[in-house]
Amino acid sequence: MFLSLGVRFEANVEALNMVETAGNYGKHRRVPYLVEEDGKLKTVYVPAISGESLAHAYQEHLVREALSLNLPVCDDCRKGEFFKSMNRVHLQKKVDPIPDDPKRIEEAIVKSCVVEDVGGFLYAEKPPVRRSSAFQVSYALPVKSTALFATSEPQLHARHAQMDASSKKGNASEQMIYYVETGTALYGFTFNLDLDAIGVSAITAEPILEKEDIKARREAALKSLFRMLSSSQFGAKLSRFFPVGGITELVVTVTEHPFVVTSPIYDDYVEKTRRRLDVLKGFNESTYLATTEDGKVPEEVLKEVIDHLNDGETL
Repeated sequence: MFLSLGVRFEANVEALNMVETAGNYGKHRRVPYLVEEDGKLKTVYVPAISGESLAHAYQEHLVREALSLNLPVCDDCRKGEFFKSMNRVHLQKKVDPIPDDPKRIEEAIVKSCVVEDVGGFLYAEKPPVRRSSAFQVSYALPVKSTALFATSEPQLHARHAQMDASSKKGNASEQMIYYVETGTALYGFTFNLDLDAIGVSAITAEPILEKEDIKARREAALKSLFRMLSSSQFGAKLSRFFPVGGITELVVTVTEHPFVVTSPIYDDYVEKTRRRLDVLKGFNESTYLATTEDGKVPEEVLKEVIDHLNDGETL
């Protein structure tokens, strides 16, 4: 089963993805973006949130959900340091001595860590072993029709240091000003999850785990997604720049084979997704669609999808 989500969320005065600091200036990530204005195409630079940032947040939620279900998570991933068995130093924490057979290396890693099972890894030693991530996530970008209204503006802040009479000038600043570039936009992003890849070897396509273990890991993967969206716990600087806004629209599909929802950066993405699914039905493939169109809140839609997968005994 393949799950795909299109998410739209409004974020005002956010600093979810900062890319560099120059002096006292923290810069928001921006990307070139193609938009149409007065019948002509033009490139504008808009605030954006990288897929890496969203993926990191998802895997942090996956750690918590996996541990709550008593599923294995390696020490590095428990700390939110997703090295992913990249070399002998990290792999030896899971299996020692390290086998020569790539299949046995993959098996050892998958059995030891849910995050590396779902999120993939690249062991870059001999023999090299690569496991693709079972989930995919796009950049979060402004919705096309509103992209020209998306902004990133620096906000002035100041920190003060209390000085007493004995303090010597030059030892500490009495005041430090700094700027944080904040973004404001209606964002859209896509998230895909290949449930069939969890607990299954990327080398042989054979199950590595028992059926019940695979079901438990699929459950953890879905609950992590639910928790990330429901709590808005993704991105940086949440302590002082928690975005003002929230999820405005959500569409979810479940299909037998890979199918990706039309990107939510387009205004007609729900209708186009529905029409594309209708074509799949003509091939006698089972499809499922849930949206917030009928007034449901995102949590109701996500719960509906999880119940659908439970009814189909995917979980």
